[in-house]
Amino acid sequence: MKIIWTFTLLMIPGVLSSISVTGYSGGGVSITCRYDRGYTDNNKYFCRGQNPGCKDLIKTDIKDKLVDSERFSLYDDTRAAVFTVTIRDLREQDSGTYQCAVDKSWTDSYTEVKLNVVTAADCCQKSISLSAAAGASVNISCRYPQSHRADVKFVCRRSGSDLCAEETSVKESRRWSAEGQMQLYDDREQQLLTGIISHVTQQHSAEYWCGVQSDGGHKSFITRVLISVTDGSPLVSSVSPITGSSLIISVSVLLLLIVTVTLWRRRQSHNTHSSFKRSQSTPANIDAAAHYRCDYEETEDSHRQLPTNPSGSTNAIYSDPELPTNPSDSTNAIYANPELPTNPSGSTNAIYSDPELPTNPSDSTNAIYATPQLPINPSDSTNTIYANPELP
Repeated sequence: MKIIWTFTLLMIPGVLSSISVTGYSGGGVSITCRYDRGYTDNNKYFCRGQNPGCKDLIKTDIKDKLVDSERFSLYDDTRAAVFTVTIRDLREQDSGTYQCAVDKSWTDSYTEVKLNVVTAADCCQKSISLSAAAGASVNISCRYPQSHRADVKFVCRRSGSDLCAEETSVKESRRWSAEGQMQLYDDREQQLLTGIISHVTQQHSAEYWCGVQSDGGHKSFITRVLISVTDGSPLVSSVSPITGSSLIISVSVLLLLIVTVTLWRRRQSHNTHSSFKRSQSTPANIDAAAHYRCDYEETEDSHRQLPTNPSGSTNAIYSDPELPTNPSDSTNAIYANPELPTNPSGSTNAIYSDPELPTNPSDSTNAIYATPQLPINPSDSTNTIYANPELP
């Protein structure tokens, strides 16, 4: 008689005999329990164990509102005639048999749930932390087991005890989801789910979950994603938090760099100050340089202005380009100018170093010519020394 009664219950429309759900350690699951629309006003509960006599984990008579109890939450959607049970912070010991139940006056109806909690460490990360500056974009990358390649992928935003308060999903492989602030891309060949949140604000700082959804609507939350939006920090992604040793090493390197730069700047400042003091402490050099400039200017002035009538001057040395026009009566004169006197008569013992020599060197005695062009009429010249290859 009991077997016949159980068979009758299983034939009620909307009631499933058994559900199989896979969860991952550290994550969560959402189990969809359907019931007949005639029981929308009845209480709903979720228990662990065999039917009958299973232990209640959460029970409520509240409709269309999330009810929370420790690691369990229940939401009865009366419009869809479905109530959803979510289990958070899964552990391997949570594996077992559960019941989705509808409280009835004469007998309750049950749907068996077989939950299997496994570790996804071989393929997937349990947690990812991301930080982005306001206005930037956040890239989310989550791997999933190969057994879920054909399932729908999603990213949910958590709000309180509800792991999936806001959801974005993608149903096809290698196609971006519909346009929106969050877009998803499922690469089933690589078993990689990628999400992009563009133009983030402070409101995007929250906990998100990457997961998969089976054909029955059951969800497995695999990877937790913590997003922090700051005012000016660059995008930083890390698989695990920074360890204490890494932080100490980073701080030590930074301090060493600061000390090195400070010492270098002090040394440069000291060298500059010392050079300035040395330049200030040698006024004698400045006076000597000034004295030298004065002597040079006086000498230069004396060379620029020569007497126009040097008659009567003996043993004169001329270094100016303009020599006396009438060098008569000048004796023992040394000319270093390219233009020599046109009438050097009466000049004796003259040394000429200019390429153009006097055309009429008469009466000149003891003359030394160093120019390639020698006198045309060397008569009356005595004791003449010629240094030119062309002799008269």
